[in-house]
Amino acid sequence: MNTHRFMIMMLTVAGLAAWACAGPNELRLTSSPDIPGAQSTAKISTNDNGNTKIDLVVEHLASPERVDPGATTYVVWVRGNEAEAEPQNLGQLKIGDDEKGSISATTTLRSFDLYITAEPTQLSTAPKGKTLLYTTVAMK
Repeated sequence: MNTHRFMIMMLTVAGLAAWACAGPNELRLTSSPDIPGAQSTAKISTNDNGNTKIDLVVEHLASPERVDPGATTYVVWVRGNEAEAEPQNLGQLKIGDDEKGSISATTTLRSFDLYITAEPTQLSTAPKGKTLLYTTVAMK
């Protein structure tokens, strides 16, 4: 089992617990031990086309090169819950000098894993870095 999948499995229980504690459309992401001070919430809604809209906000997140040597950016990913599902790059999460960042994105998925990794480029087609923040989304 690769490290990425193992980390996601480890964080699933914590992510579901955080989801249960948050409001009906707001999920708290679970932080990995590599970034214990980071905090993140995702507001999840459905747009007019029936797609899932994600408004993600992160605070207290150091620059990517401080978290993972060789990384230059954070990338937000979604992956459907099917075993063969491939991760989809939703875009770059830019972090300011105040260690805050946000991104708005849309996916056709209704149930998926939402996670952030530190990557060498924003154009990554598959996550190479560690899963740093994570939650599971299950829309009705």
